[in-house]
Order: sequence, then C-alpha cells, then structure tokens
Amino acid sequence: MSKYKVSRFLLFVLCLSTTGNVFALDWDGLKSKIEAKYKGFSAEVKDMEIVMESEVKGMEGAGPSEIKMFKKGEKYRMETKMNMPEGSDMPTGMKDMKNIMIFDGKDLWTVNQFTGKQKLPADANVSGKDQINWWEDLPKKGKIIGSEKVGSRDCYIVETWDENNKDSKIKGWVEKATLLLMKMESESADGKTFTVVNSNFKKVSKWEMPYTTEIFTGGKLMTKTTIKTFNINKGLSNDLFDADKVSMDGKGVPDMKNMMKKFKMGG
Repeated sequence: MSKYKVSRFLLFVLCLSTTGNVFALDWDGLKSKIEAKYKGFSAEVKDMEIVMESEVKGMEGAGPSEIKMFKKGEKYRMETKMNMPEGSDMPTGMKDMKNIMIFDGKDLWTVNQFTGKQKLPADANVSGKDQINWWEDLPKKGKIIGSEKVGSRDCYIVETWDENNKDSKIKGWVEKATLLLMKMESESADGKTFTVVNSNFKKVSKWEMPYTTEIFTGGKLMTKTTIKTFNINKGLSNDLFDADKVSMDGKGVPDMKNMMKKFKMGG
C-alpha cells in the first residue's frame, strides 16, 4: 500500500473513531462530565450577589423590574421590585411593589408590604431559583437525541424527564466544547412551547455565565432578563436569609378595602 493510501486509510479510521466517540456518549456520561466540571464552581463560590433587570414584553410604558439575588450555600434570597407603567390605574403603593423571597435552608418565606411574612408550601415552584446553579439538580433520566447549533455554538440536544412523570419532558441544548446550557424547551398542557435561551456569556472568575436570558412562549418573546452585576465571595451576612430580620417599608400601602372596590372584588 502506498504512503498516500496509508494516510487516507488512517484518516478514514480516525474519522470513524471520532464519530463513534461522539455518538457513544449517553446522558449518564454527559451528566457526569457536567457535574465534574461544575464541582469546582461549587467549591470556589461560597456566596454570590447578582443584580438583574427584567423586561416584560407587551406591557407598554412599564419600566424594567429590578431583581436582586443572594445565594450562600443552600440558602438564597430574591428581591423583586416591579415598576408598573406610568399613568396605570394601579392603586397608590402598588406601582413600585417590592417582594422578598427567602429560603433559609429549611423553609421558604415570602415577605411584602401587603401581606407581611408568610411561609410557603415546601413544594412551591419558585421560578428562577435554580437558573444559576442549573447543574446541581440534573434529572436522572435522559438521553441524547441529536446535535444542533445554537448561534455559532455546536450543542448536544438532550431530552430529560422526571422519573415519576415521563410527561414532564424537557429538551436542553448543551454546548459540546464548554458544557454550557444554551437553551431549554418544554411544552405546556395546552400545547404551547416554553423556551428559555441563554446568551451574552461573560466570565465570573474563570466561569462563563449567561448575562442575558430570554423566555419565549409559543415563539413569542415574553421576558428578557439582563445581569448588571455579578459578585462572588463577598462574605454575605446570614441575616439576609432570616425572614424575621426583613425590614419592609409600609409607606404608600393601599387601603385593602378601597383596593378591593377598585377591582370590583369587594364591597
């Protein structure tokens, strides 16, 4: 066999070997790689403080809501300040609403100036609490169903589901080179597609994080969240995660009876 033919043969074998390795990777293998990579993040980052802006599309005149997230180990706190549209018919005190949600490591609480402090059910679904450390609770069941580019990034397409509910399938796009989560997609009970797209990745220490997250329903953009600041290891006080130590300004709180009248919900 000539040198040229040998080279072509070796190249062919190499291509077969590479292709075989790609398709041989299953969900368990990919899951293990993701968990191994981000184990270092969990070890390095003792606490984090993130300030975000979230815009709701279709609400004309509304300013972006401000979201602050604090995380320390398993504990977290989310502060949401909603800016309602200028000239809206909302009662005084509701145009600049602030809500605080706290998980103290055991219980989940919500605190605001209207209802005070309330303990939420243990199984309450809190949107956004796992968006940052998405790798900490990966489903046990799943499979790689293909590959596709999201923008310029080559991704595995994975399909995962809850062991107790196979109808709760979620598709995810994980970049092959970096293991970054680029996109997630699920289908609601009424058949509408719910899609989350991450972009604008920036480094926090040595870790890439998405600074822009867009949420689509039925292909229509509903919300866009942008990270303004992302700080780690600032030595956050444990008091931040104590619902009893939340000070909430009650100035401008509407009279509940009048508010019920305004919305034709009471007498």
